Amino acid sequence: MNKKSQLLILFTFLSVISFSAYTFFSNSDDEILQETNVESLKELTTEEITTTTEMEKKFNYPGETLEDFIQNVYTENILSCNTVTELYDSDPECLKNTYDANLIILRDKNIFLNIAQDAKNYLISNKEGIDQNEINKLLEISAYKTVINNLEQETLLIKSLYEEKLNSSINRTAIFASKDELLQAQMISYNFLKSGCINRDLVKSEEEWIFPQQVSEKDENMMNFSLKIESSIPIGPDCMGKLIASILNDSRGWKNITEKEFLLVSDEAADFTFIFSSPDKTDELCAPLETNGIYSCRNEEEIIINYFRWENGALDFGNDIKTYRLYLINHETGHILDWGHTGCPKKGAIAPVMMQQSKTTGDCIAYGWPIYEIIDMKYGIGTFVSFEED
Repeated sequence: MNKKSQLLILFTFLSVISFSAYTFFSNSDDEILQETNVESLKELTTEEITTTTEMEKKFNYPGETLEDFIQNVYTENILSCNTVTELYDSDPECLKNTYDANLIILRDKNIFLNIAQDAKNYLISNKEGIDQNEINKLLEISAYKTVINNLEQETLLIKSLYEEKLNSSINRTAIFASKDELLQAQMISYNFLKSGCINRDLVKSEEEWIFPQQVSEKDENMMNFSLKIESSIPIGPDCMGKLIASILNDSRGWKNITEKEFLLVSDEAADFTFIFSSPDKTDELCAPLETNGIYSCRNEEEIIINYFRWENGALDFGNDIKTYRLYLINHETGHILDWGHTGCPKKGAIAPVMMQQSKTTGDCIAYGWPIYEIIDMKYGIGTFVSFEED
């Protein structure tokens, strides 16, 4: 089960348990007889009765139902939550109160599990001699096992959410990766990250810009991008077009958020354009933003990649040019998709792709995929960290 997807399972018990039970048992008498009296009792008769003692003629109903017990525990112990139905939006204190309340309930789970088994046994032994109203009550009690099992699963999710939110001193998601995972992150389908499509044997063009020859027709159902490269730069345009497409269409990338694939098209058909240019040309195209001959930028619907950076990487990446090139493409594409800058969530965590890693990765580890942004967009778990702009 996908961990982040699990964290989104809604809090299905709390005050709605009584409503769910009421809904289930509020069918007409005919429906009850048809659906519950026949099917449920048929299922119950297949189960082994766990006691050899002769059943009492009258069932000993508990003084407090499981539903009432849960509600009373929550009322007494969950004090800090504005809402208890959206756990992933709750603060750590709310999560801790809910977790502690669930532990109180589960401490007495065997009492209710035994009552549930007794109710099943009584139904099996006395199904011919009890009326429909009592059948309904006994079926509700026999469902306690399911309620308890679900509550146990929910408690594990709350624990995971609580640890994730509390472990960060700034209450933000922090993601950690092993060395093997960092190496795996460098692997993409079109394996030209190391060379960067740099080819010093390219024939020089007399035109200012060169373009890829292998482009597709514009598709309104995709994110259409184009590519042009300053002719003085030794980058093969067709190689680069395939490299960018393989990055953007990777399952770890922005396709997860856009839910559309990225398609290389001609310049006039594009929604946005990648431009690879020399440091001087980059400064010109990025103005009024100051790139100082060393940075790249996004300007309107153009992503301008500084060839100096593409060739040499950045200080905090060391010799890891593959991760840097992943980062550079994904970072600037994030701006096209209206994502702003963010900071390092916690020492030793992987850096968010929208962190300005060309300047510094701070206490974070260099990383090239928008994993924080995917979590933020898909699951509503806040990942962005405030920081001071340079």
